[in-house]
Amino acid sequence: MKRTKTQFMKNMYCEGERIELEESHITATSSYVYLGRSMNMENNLKEQLDRRRRAVWAAFGLLWGATYQLADLDLRAHLFDFSVVPALCYAAETWADTVAMSKTLRTIHRGFEPSLLRCSRRTQHQARLRSSDLRQIFRLRDPEEYVSKAKYRWVGHSMRREDDSWTKRTGVDSKRYETTTRGPPMRWADMFTARMN
Repeated sequence: MKRTKTQFMKNMYCEGERIELEESHITATSSYVYLGRSMNMENNLKEQLDRRRRAVWAAFGLLWGATYQLADLDLRAHLFDFSVVPALCYAAETWADTVAMSKTLRTIHRGFEPSLLRCSRRTQHQARLRSSDLRQIFRLRDPEEYVSKAKYRWVGHSMRREDDSWTKRTGVDSKRYETTTRGPPMRWADMFTARMN
């Protein structure tokens, strides 16, 4: 273990201030990026969604130079769906399904639509087209639908496992911490049980 790179995070239930390992102090951090996903102890997705927004701009920037001269809007929409939407929804199968997360995904996705389709808000207003009409015309993939399918793929994958993996223990069989004033934290298994009932 590299002591210069090792850090620790603690939640509100942790009482210790320091961790020492073989007489060397391990630094504390409030958030950490692991396998491309930003994690923190508050379960706040804002930092992760900001990282996804920057990744989408990077993917879109690579596409913009290649597709600027393309006249075929169906091909542009196809390229957008298979490069930008996965960059936006990376690791979304483990996110809790909240209204704020859905709204943020929709906002990020809608910000790219006019530049992709070369349709400014003015021309869209003059043609009396709504954003939903543009999505239907060009058959753009909805990021919420993409996330929902990814969640179902992830649940199927983790439920078929026979070993004692952390995904099954933390997602389904875990015991809740004490209830705070705003209720227990939402887990991804709660979303599926709510939809099935």
